[in-house]
Amino acid sequence: MHSRRFAEVQCFVTKVGSDSEGRHAIGETSQEPSTVLKVPGEDLDVSAVLGSAPEEPVAPPGRDEAVLLLPTTTRADVNDLLQVAGMRLIVTAISPSYDSVGKASHHVVRAVTFAGIPGESR
Repeated sequence: MHSRRFAEVQCFVTKVGSDSEGRHAIGETSQEPSTVLKVPGEDLDVSAVLGSAPEEPVAPPGRDEAVLLLPTTTRADVNDLLQVAGMRLIVTAISPSYDSVGKASHHVVRAVTFAGIPGESR
């Protein structure tokens, strides 16, 4: 069993898309509760915390990946920007996770450190 405690923190989700010319376009930002299970640089096995996630990739998270839990109502999607606990992350994968009775309980999000979009002002 995993003894580490995970606290809920606020996460800002910013939609990132492309304009008609293929350039990155920053969309609206929303705020959501999140739980950070692993930050980039940690060698931590979080598989016991994730529960049942049949869509979750078989490979454990890499050292350079962050793993977060977001609510089932999350607006986050692959390539969106997350700002949480002082980190800027880009979503690389998202999959639902289910509780013991098969009900969706949250989304498992994998993300990597985000350097920025060319021309973006912080």
